[in-house]
Amino acid sequence: MLSALSGVSHGAARALVVGDPVRVTRSEMLLFQGKNLAGAAKGQEFTLLKHDPAKKQVFVSFMKDDGTLVAATLPDEAVEPAVVRATSVLVRGVEAFRDQRYDEAKRLLTRAALDKQQAALAGALFTRVNGAFGSASLARTSPAAKQAATTTLQTLRDTAEGLAKAGMTRLALALDEGTDRLGAQVPGLTIPPTKVDRADLTKRAAISQRETMLARQSFALKQLVAASKHVAAGLEAEPAHDELKAMQPLVQKDLEEADTLCKTAKKMQRQPNGAVHALSAIDDGLKLCTDHTDLRELRKTLAAAFEEKTSPQVTPAFVSIAKAGTSAPMLEEGRKLYTVRCTECHDLEMLDGRTLTSLSGMVGSMSRRAGLSDAEKARILDYIAAAKTVVDAGGAK
Repeated sequence: MLSALSGVSHGAARALVVGDPVRVTRSEMLLFQGKNLAGAAKGQEFTLLKHDPAKKQVFVSFMKDDGTLVAATLPDEAVEPAVVRATSVLVRGVEAFRDQRYDEAKRLLTRAALDKQQAALAGALFTRVNGAFGSASLARTSPAAKQAATTTLQTLRDTAEGLAKAGMTRLALALDEGTDRLGAQVPGLTIPPTKVDRADLTKRAAISQRETMLARQSFALKQLVAASKHVAAGLEAEPAHDELKAMQPLVQKDLEEADTLCKTAKKMQRQPNGAVHALSAIDDGLKLCTDHTDLRELRKTLAAAFEEKTSPQVTPAFVSIAKAGTSAPMLEEGRKLYTVRCTECHDLEMLDGRTLTSLSGMVGSMSRRAGLSDAEKARILDYIAAAKTVVDAGGAK
């Protein structure tokens, strides 16, 4: 699902580059100040803030639900370079111009122009930004060049206005702010007035950034109800945001499929002996959309039947059917670790829908993210193997 949002890649294998996105190669736990912050799904992408090879960790940007942006850490072995969106490079280039990092602005705009879809816009911005910078530099030493510098600044104002009208909020704001700062470097230069509502653009750009990050995070964790709301809010603030426009139909498609499975589960629930089929539909739906309210409520309603399929109680009947070489107390310990500690970062899944090998891989990932020891992981695996035998046999009656 995440791969459908990829852009165009240039070149062979790349090193980790600050400012570029990185992709998580396995399920991991994000840490903040040494404490668990949130789970990171395999395939999830983050912006790289810093790479510390000595400590074998990377710092990535993460936004909390309250909108607080923090630098979280991941093991560097758990990430790889991700495809870089040309539009992201374009925005970074214009933001570099705003921040008066002109060499960086030129480099990023040139890089963005390598993408066929962004070549025209990136090329035009490069030409206008470079022209304005050259004119301003000349005007600092030659008063006769001030009129030409004012003209190039007017071109930037016109461009910012056009970008704003086209729904490119972040580009418009950064370009307009950069025009002010460039003009201020030339004493006595007449700086054309802005043609955009700067306060409105500032507000919209902040909303766009926040909602995009939250949408990206929610989408990766399959929290599609939340993702749908963040995408809508982000597009309202920045209608031309390409990542959100690409994400929207993908979110909607899986949401609709989850809704269909919910209707199926409700239908099966009303039929004699339909609980098992209802649970299967619920499980499939929650794999698509983990925050689907109706599906979660249905699962609560069928809690007893759900427990029988995901984490059956260790009873004498259970032990008899499992024929495990592990004692009942040890199996119960494994069950408690599985249902309490592992659910801190992962929902329980139907045991009859997975092979023992895939379940072992899932438990390994969950145990690592929950910080469990090898001995605790072994207890869980003993329980899982026994529980799957019981579930496959029709349950402990």
